[in-house]
Amino acid sequence: MIRPARPLDAVPFAALLRALNDEPGLRPDLITPETVLRDLIEDPRAIVRLAEAAGALQGLAVAHPYYDSAESRWGFILSDLYVAPTARRRGQGRALVAALAAEASGQGGRFLWWDADHGDELALAFHRALPAEEGATLNFLIAGSDFERLAREAA
Repeated sequence: MIRPARPLDAVPFAALLRALNDEPGLRPDLITPETVLRDLIEDPRAIVRLAEAAGALQGLAVAHPYYDSAESRWGFILSDLYVAPTARRRGQGRALVAALAAEASGQGGRFLWWDADHGDELALAFHRALPAEEGATLNFLIAGSDFERLAREAA
Protein backbone atom coordinates (compact mmCIF):
# COMPACT_ATOMS: atom_id res chain seq x y z
CA MET A 1 0.00 0.00 0.00
CA ILE A 2 1.25 3.49 -0.89
CA ARG A 3 0.13 6.27 1.41
CA PRO A 4 1.06 9.72 2.76
CA ALA A 5 3.31 9.92 5.82
CA ARG A 6 1.78 10.40 9.28
CA PRO A 7 3.42 11.70 12.47
CA LEU A 8 3.63 8.16 13.88
CA ASP A 9 5.83 7.22 10.90
CA ALA A 10 8.71 9.49 11.97
CA VAL A 11 10.85 6.74 13.55
CA PRO A 12 10.66 4.11 10.78
CA PHE A 13 10.71 6.82 8.09
CA ALA A 14 13.95 8.22 9.57
CA ALA A 15 15.43 4.71 9.61
CA LEU A 16 14.70 4.31 5.88
CA LEU A 17 16.23 7.70 5.11
CA ARG A 18 19.34 6.80 7.13
CA ALA A 19 19.65 3.56 5.12
CA LEU A 20 19.33 5.52 1.87
CA ASN A 21 22.05 7.94 2.99
CA ASP A 22 24.45 5.38 4.45
CA GLU A 23 27.26 6.05 1.98
CA PRO A 24 30.74 7.52 2.28
CA GLY A 25 30.61 11.31 2.45
CA LEU A 26 26.99 11.49 3.58
CA ARG A 27 25.73 12.17 7.10
CA PRO A 28 22.92 9.74 8.02
CA ASP A 29 23.51 10.66 11.68
CA LEU A 30 21.82 14.02 10.94
CA ILE A 31 18.55 12.26 10.09
CA THR A 32 16.44 11.93 13.22
CA PRO A 33 12.76 11.26 13.82
CA GLU A 34 12.47 14.87 14.99
CA THR A 35 13.91 16.34 11.79
CA VAL A 36 11.85 13.98 9.65
CA LEU A 37 8.68 15.00 11.47
CA ARG A 38 9.47 18.72 11.27
CA ASP A 39 10.96 18.92 7.77
CA LEU A 40 9.06 16.27 5.84
CA ILE A 41 5.92 15.02 7.55
CA GLU A 42 4.63 18.33 8.93
CA ASP A 43 6.05 20.74 6.33
CA PRO A 44 3.49 21.31 3.55
CA ARG A 45 6.28 21.92 1.02
CA ALA A 46 7.22 18.24 1.16
CA ILE A 47 5.18 15.61 -0.65
CA VAL A 48 5.89 12.26 0.99
CA ARG A 49 4.61 8.84 0.03
CA LEU A 50 5.45 5.66 1.91
CA ALA A 51 5.22 2.02 0.86
CA GLU A 52 3.82 -0.18 3.60
CA ALA A 53 3.27 -3.93 3.73
CA ALA A 54 2.25 -6.10 6.67
CA GLY A 55 2.30 -3.02 8.92
CA ALA A 56 5.93 -2.14 8.18
CA LEU A 57 7.35 0.69 6.10
CA GLN A 58 9.30 -0.66 3.15
CA GLY A 59 9.93 2.37 1.00
CA LEU A 60 9.67 6.11 0.61
CA ALA A 61 9.46 8.87 -1.97
CA VAL A 62 9.92 12.55 -1.20
CA ALA A 63 9.24 15.37 -3.65
CA HIS A 64 8.47 19.07 -3.81
CA PRO A 65 6.91 21.38 -6.40
CA TYR A 66 9.14 22.76 -9.12
CA TYR A 67 8.55 25.14 -12.03
CA ASP A 68 10.25 24.35 -15.35
CA SER A 69 10.47 27.74 -17.06
CA ALA A 70 11.86 26.24 -20.29
CA GLU A 71 8.57 24.38 -20.80
CA SER A 72 6.28 26.76 -18.83
CA ARG A 73 4.99 23.99 -16.61
CA TRP A 74 4.78 22.86 -13.00
CA GLY A 75 5.77 19.45 -11.73
CA PHE A 76 7.69 17.81 -8.91
CA ILE A 77 11.35 17.28 -8.15
CA LEU A 78 11.79 13.78 -6.72
CA SER A 79 14.49 14.23 -4.10
CA ASP A 80 14.49 10.82 -2.40
CA LEU A 81 13.36 7.39 -3.54
CA TYR A 82 14.22 4.27 -1.58
CA VAL A 83 12.92 0.75 -1.14
CA ALA A 84 14.47 -1.49 1.51
CA PRO A 85 16.58 -4.25 -0.08
CA THR A 86 14.33 -6.99 1.32
CA ALA A 87 11.28 -5.41 -0.38
CA ARG A 88 12.75 -4.76 -3.82
CA ARG A 89 11.59 -6.33 -7.10
CA ARG A 90 7.94 -6.27 -5.95
CA GLY A 91 6.80 -3.07 -7.67
CA GLN A 92 7.10 -0.79 -4.63
CA GLY A 93 9.49 1.67 -6.30
CA ARG A 94 7.32 2.02 -9.38
CA ALA A 95 4.21 2.38 -7.20
CA LEU A 96 5.89 5.17 -5.20
CA VAL A 97 6.88 7.05 -8.38
CA ALA A 98 3.37 6.52 -9.81
CA ALA A 99 1.83 7.93 -6.62
CA LEU A 100 3.94 11.07 -6.92
CA ALA A 101 3.05 11.38 -10.62
CA ALA A 102 -0.63 11.17 -9.69
CA GLU A 103 -0.18 13.78 -6.94
CA ALA A 104 1.68 16.13 -9.31
CA SER A 105 -0.97 15.63 -12.00
CA GLY A 106 -3.72 16.30 -9.47
CA GLN A 107 -2.07 19.63 -8.68
CA GLY A 108 -1.80 20.55 -12.36
CA GLY A 109 1.78 19.28 -12.73
CA ARG A 110 3.07 17.70 -15.89
CA PHE A 111 6.34 15.99 -14.93
CA LEU A 112 8.60 14.39 -12.34
CA TRP A 113 12.27 15.30 -12.44
CA TRP A 114 15.09 13.64 -10.52
CA ASP A 115 18.72 12.73 -10.65
CA ALA A 116 20.65 9.55 -10.02
CA ASP A 117 24.23 8.87 -9.04
CA HIS A 118 26.65 7.96 -11.81
CA GLY A 119 27.60 4.31 -11.50
CA ASP A 120 24.51 3.26 -9.50
CA GLU A 121 23.54 0.69 -12.12
CA LEU A 122 20.65 -0.77 -10.11
CA ALA A 123 19.01 2.66 -9.77
CA LEU A 124 19.78 3.62 -13.36
CA ALA A 125 18.16 0.43 -14.67
CA PHE A 126 15.07 1.13 -12.55
CA HIS A 127 14.77 4.70 -13.84
CA ARG A 128 15.24 3.70 -17.45
CA ALA A 129 12.56 1.01 -17.14
CA LEU A 130 9.85 3.50 -16.10
CA PRO A 131 10.68 4.79 -18.88
CA ALA A 132 12.31 8.08 -17.99
CA GLU A 133 14.38 10.23 -20.31
CA GLU A 134 17.98 10.89 -19.41
CA GLY A 135 18.71 14.59 -19.30
CA ALA A 136 21.91 16.28 -20.32
CA THR A 137 22.35 18.48 -17.28
CA LEU A 138 24.88 18.77 -14.50
CA ASN A 139 23.81 19.30 -10.91
CA PHE A 140 25.42 21.92 -8.71
CA LEU A 141 25.22 22.39 -4.96
CA ILE A 142 26.28 25.23 -2.72
CA ALA A 143 25.95 24.54 0.99
CA GLY A 144 27.58 25.11 4.35
CA SER A 145 29.89 28.09 4.79
CA ASP A 146 29.96 28.79 1.04
CA PHE A 147 26.16 29.06 1.07
CA GLU A 148 26.17 31.30 4.13
CA ARG A 149 28.84 33.55 2.60
CA LEU A 150 26.89 33.87 -0.64
CA ALA A 151 23.67 34.64 1.22
CA ARG A 152 25.42 37.42 3.18
CA GLU A 153 26.37 39.07 -0.12
CA ALA A 154 22.72 40.01 -0.58
CA ALA A 155 22.49 41.72 2.81
